[in-house]
Amino acid sequence: MFEGLKKRLSNFMDSVVSKEKAEIKKEEQDEGKTLRESAASIHEGHDVGQQGIGHNAVHKENAPGNKDTAINADTAIREKEPEHKEANFKPHAVEKEAVHKADAGAKPTSHKTDVHKTINNPDNEGHAPKTAVAKPDMAKAHNERKPTVGAGTKLKSIIFSNVRLKESDIDPFIESLKIGLLESDVNYDVAEKLADSIKSDLLSRGINAKGIDSEIRQMIRESIRRVLAKRSGTDLIQKAREKAEAHDLPFKILFIGPNGAGKTTTMAKIANMFITNGLTCVMSASDTFRAAAIEQTTFHADKLGIRVVKGAYGSDPASIAFDAIAHAKAHNVDVVLMDSAGRQETNKSLIEELKKISRVTKPDMKIFIGEAIAGNSILGQVKALNEAVSIDGIILTKLDCDAKGGNTISILSELDIPILFFGIGEKYNDIMPYDPDFIVDNILPNN
Repeated sequence: MFEGLKKRLSNFMDSVVSKEKAEIKKEEQDEGKTLRESAASIHEGHDVGQQGIGHNAVHKENAPGNKDTAINADTAIREKEPEHKEANFKPHAVEKEAVHKADAGAKPTSHKTDVHKTINNPDNEGHAPKTAVAKPDMAKAHNERKPTVGAGTKLKSIIFSNVRLKESDIDPFIESLKIGLLESDVNYDVAEKLADSIKSDLLSRGINAKGIDSEIRQMIRESIRRVLAKRSGTDLIQKAREKAEAHDLPFKILFIGPNGAGKTTTMAKIANMFITNGLTCVMSASDTFRAAAIEQTTFHADKLGIRVVKGAYGSDPASIAFDAIAHAKAHNVDVVLMDSAGRQETNKSLIEELKKISRVTKPDMKIFIGEAIAGNSILGQVKALNEAVSIDGIILTKLDCDAKGGNTISILSELDIPILFFGIGEKYNDIMPYDPDFIVDNILPNN
């Protein structure tokens, strides 16, 4: 019933994973660039050092008496040279031409020189003494390429562990969710509140990356169910039996609601439910305003085999309901079911008439009958009638007419009134007790 949300969930998760992969690729590129720059810096340091070594060697060998001086200088360098303590640091072997000019006729000789061996070996008299090569700053190089989270680790977190979604990831999905709620007949303000609550849940905890689609779906279902299950229904059969046991008959129910919602038919369904459970009933045809309303009530009463108390059209509905209660007391009838004229919450005269019926009959239950397909308007109707006569329960009809049931979320979010039953057809047995899971499955299936 929640059209398009499954596709939106799938698209949302695809965008999250794609964004994560793009970030990982960028991190890998940045890490590779930093490593290349660090390596280039290290090689540059070696080249500069080696050029200095070759230059000094040429000039020192050409100077008279430089042999002893060179050895002494070499010894001094060894004393000052710190040992290489980094475990992974290995000085590079470089290849240079050592130019020797012992006499004017000497030919230059090429030697492959290991920098480390030359500096630490004073007996290498055949080679020019070397100045110490400046060591690269490995700590600095490490800090320059230090990853916040390794690419491999981050990839594992996507595949195997939990991920924490960002607000920028969630916002587009939350907007789609609001649209989905509105399409399911949820009131706009209620949809806003519910979507914000779901957003907070998504941001506040990690999501299992292996089943991210199903986990988000479950979180939304849980959020909706919390609203739908905040108030348990009322057991009408039990309440009627309690009154009978207390010898306080009859148990009185007044049915109210807008035109065409199915009050009279629903009243007959409730009567059938009481009869099936061994309780006796009487109907009050107290809708004296609508054409054929009395005949409709009489038809249902005859079909169910129960008595109906009625009057003329235009007569006082409160007096007819009062007579039905008197009949029930006289004949020891367990339950009185009182009809009323359908009225909009904006019709002040009919609202006043409803207040009078309630004041005269003092019903044990005042039940609002509204259409499940009425959309957002039902919330305004319930609020107005509840303010007038204090509603005790709600029955939503025509749920079989492709209703999404989102108005139950609207009602239960705003009002502390239980939903008792759903009308799911025209037969007397086509009524089902309120079930939060039924609505959750209707709005957002579990698969």
